Amino acid sequence: MQVLQVTPRYFPNIGGVETVVRKISEMLAMRGISVTVYSVDFNFKLLKQEKINGVIVKRFKPLVGDPFYIPEPSFIKSIREENAEIVHIHNIHTLLPFLTILLKRKNQKVVLQPHYHRFGQNLTRHLLLNIYKRAFNMLAFPYTDRIIVNSYYEKKIFREDFPRFKNVLLIPEGIAIDELRSVKWDPEKSVRILYVGGLRRYKNVDKLIKAFAKLVKMEKGEFKLVIVGSGSELERLVNLAKKLGVMNLIEWKQNLSRRQLLLEYSKASVFVLLSPLESFSRVVYEALVVGVPTVVLNFGATANLVKDKLAIGVNTLNPDEIANAVLKALQRTKPRAIKDQKIFLEWEEYLDKILEVYYAIL
Repeated sequence: MQVLQVTPRYFPNIGGVETVVRKISEMLAMRGISVTVYSVDFNFKLLKQEKINGVIVKRFKPLVGDPFYIPEPSFIKSIREENAEIVHIHNIHTLLPFLTILLKRKNQKVVLQPHYHRFGQNLTRHLLLNIYKRAFNMLAFPYTDRIIVNSYYEKKIFREDFPRFKNVLLIPEGIAIDELRSVKWDPEKSVRILYVGGLRRYKNVDKLIKAFAKLVKMEKGEFKLVIVGSGSELERLVNLAKKLGVMNLIEWKQNLSRRQLLLEYSKASVFVLLSPLESFSRVVYEALVVGVPTVVLNFGATANLVKDKLAIGVNTLNPDEIANAVLKALQRTKPRAIKDQKIFLEWEEYLDKILEVYYAIL
């Protein structure tokens, strides 16, 4: 079997989608399956083609950048020459899946993994997304053999917004369960609040910093906020922290190794993620499996965690409510253990499910 994975970004870029594509690709290669990854990369210093852990990676320069990810013209010729039997496409929030479906050869089977969260990152992008959804719903569904969604929430909203697509299959995403359970949760004596993710506006890290500043003022004791990630919002967030007088209480970290990240989970008193644009939040589940009390939004993809009493929920992005939720989370010695494995899978089990889809449509 030959598989072509198409994704807006690929390793060394880091993110939720990037992690899924890399794990699928490398595990397929380990099982002797030929895998090629196409990506649109803004880092022109990276090689246009290289082999990473058994996976052939082909990078194309963007003709139009984020959020469209329209590749250079050589993408057309290259994809038409690919002999892959399966074309596995990721991230419906860019134009790349639409272009790939229209360009692929007729005999190739298409698996679409939308990583869909329904909303654009700002008003303009949301309006463009609504136009795009109509076109995708009308034109792409006849050429898509299977859609893989990664959570009950994503399945619900995808079926509502793309009613023509009937072949929707839920496969909960993979995480390194055994690795995470081997991490001993041993929080430091000072209150250590952890955020892990991109520094983008929709992640609402600014709201977390404002809530942190309120905590520092209203509570006695030593507080630290650890922000792990990079992105376009870094300068604005640093300036906000300085303005609020908490810059010296924040640790800014990026490009951590896996071992270093696991250490951050182990030392954290509370984990916080306030992003509404998620279909499945890997870092939230990682924190919960380690045992870190967690604060999330009580809507969207994380609402089920609040309902099941696995996490503390906030209904708004008001800094006072966030600060109170953190205090509530601190009262937990450890969150309720996740016993229902249906909300995520071990990576090898996840890949087995993906392969079942591939063989079923061939």
